[in-house]
Amino acid sequence: MPSGDLRVLQWIPVLALGGLEKVATRLTLTLADRVDRVAVAARTGVAEQWGGPVIEGPLRAAGIPIYPVVRPRPRPDALVRAAFSLVPVLRAERPHVIHAHNPAAGAAAALARRLVAGLGDTPIVTTYHGVRPERVGRAAWALGAASDMVVGVSGSATTALRDAGVPADRSTTVLNAVDVATSRSRAAVRSELQIPDEATIVVTVGRYAPEKNQALLIDALGRLMPGRSDLHALLVGAGSLEGDLRAQASAAGLERVHVTGPRNDAVDIVAASDVFVLTSDSEAFPLALLEAMGLGLPVIATDVGGVRDAVRDGENGVIVPPRDASALADALVALLDDRTAAARLGATAVAFVETNCTVTAMAEAYLELYPRVIQLRRNR
Repeated sequence: MPSGDLRVLQWIPVLALGGLEKVATRLTLTLADRVDRVAVAARTGVAEQWGGPVIEGPLRAAGIPIYPVVRPRPRPDALVRAAFSLVPVLRAERPHVIHAHNPAAGAAAALARRLVAGLGDTPIVTTYHGVRPERVGRAAWALGAASDMVVGVSGSATTALRDAGVPADRSTTVLNAVDVATSRSRAAVRSELQIPDEATIVVTVGRYAPEKNQALLIDALGRLMPGRSDLHALLVGAGSLEGDLRAQASAAGLERVHVTGPRNDAVDIVAASDVFVLTSDSEAFPLALLEAMGLGLPVIATDVGGVRDAVRDGENGVIVPPRDASALADALVALLDDRTAAARLGATAVAFVETNCTVTAMAEAYLELYPRVIQLRRNR
């Protein structure tokens, strides 16, 4: 089937601020001009605190049909509720492909497909954006049982799934993609944030969630800031730990650590900064890290998940052990004190992203994959 004739349903668990949601939204917007029809099923109406308008707004502005459904979660009762909410969407859209994002969405899609007559040949493609390490085995089982094709967002993610039991002939890799176009100047962003032009800014972007571990960055900054009066830090994101992070910075007396809350201009903020830090305890292929690399910032990242699929230590970034505030502080000092080395790392990082992580490349990979999986499903 030619890709231009395809009807694709994107099954996104929730339209809130996060790496999965940004990737799925960018893919949907790009597919809109490349397929016959693309629609979205997702939990909608998420509050601004959680970044709902940042993700949902561009889809509505582009005229993408959005169906409000129950968010799929990895519990039997929740999966059943999500599946039943998806049934009328499948009946209305009659998609050629259901593209689910993460294991629970794939499992709910498989159940919903069984409840709709005439969709037996409709394949489910599930993109695996990552789960906590202790849940990989369970995720692999669910993906293998429910999906016709499982897509890892990095080579490491795909390898981990195959090691956990997902068949090699039903799994592949499509790298996450980023769009690093900015809309405001460095000076304008700093002026709004009331940070001097001559200040040095360390930035991180991510959900305020335990696995992102922004507390580690605050710990490391506590070792540096007393002796560096020009150093500021921006923690950009949304989530339940926002208050805890503010309290941690305040208790440490770190007045120049700014917990921004959700922003729809995170790319502009990163571009106005000097060093990017990823402090996660687990990742598949972190989108915020790729965005920072694409903007030419020197990056420091913890050695978890698919980080090494993007960062080559000492070549296009710096890798440090997870949960080690001392090692992170030392890495920050090294980059802050050697701007020539930092610039070299940033330039090499840009080349990696421009070669491997464009939105066009991601969309073309899925447009090649969809017809192939349709045929595989029909031939099963």
